[in-house]
Amino acid sequence: MVCEGKHPIMPIAKGPNVRGRWRSGRPLAAPVAPPLVYILDRDYPGAPKAMYQAESVPVVRDDVVQALKKAGVDNIEYVDAILQNPLTGTEERNYKAFNIVGVVAAADMNASELMGTSKSTIGDVDFHALTLDESKTGGLLLFRLAEALNAIVVHASVRKAIEDAGIPGFVFYGPGEWSG
Repeated sequence: MVCEGKHPIMPIAKGPNVRGRWRSGRPLAAPVAPPLVYILDRDYPGAPKAMYQAESVPVVRDDVVQALKKAGVDNIEYVDAILQNPLTGTEERNYKAFNIVGVVAAADMNASELMGTSKSTIGDVDFHALTLDESKTGGLLLFRLAEALNAIVVHASVRKAIEDAGIPGFVFYGPGEWSG
């Protein structure tokens, strides 16, 4: 699951400076004081999108949070966030910083195709085509992939919940389709 596609984006120019391993799959060790403030990049005009994999701390819009909860996803920590738009001076307050609790080594390394640049089998594997071993997911509906922590893997029911909610901009890849 990624948030890109045809809908206009406005990338984050500056994210909050908070400690924590927001991409490690582990619970945050210390409480985080909300709200976390993000400043959008003035060089990329457009409407804020539903999810950002911000360099510091990823952020998601409230309608996505509701769709995930409706789908039964219960392994995400949320912190209130504000997106400030320097072009308009407006603030979007319907966002949450999020931490996915759960990293799963679910790649079927024999069936997946690795890019020639991959030298690792954990954390930052570059896949040409990823195939998952569903027996290793432990029943989680959403998790970070241990072999490539930038990958957020979702169950088909989560995809359906986001699509049914009419949330624009998400792109979902089926088994064997994701490359990255």
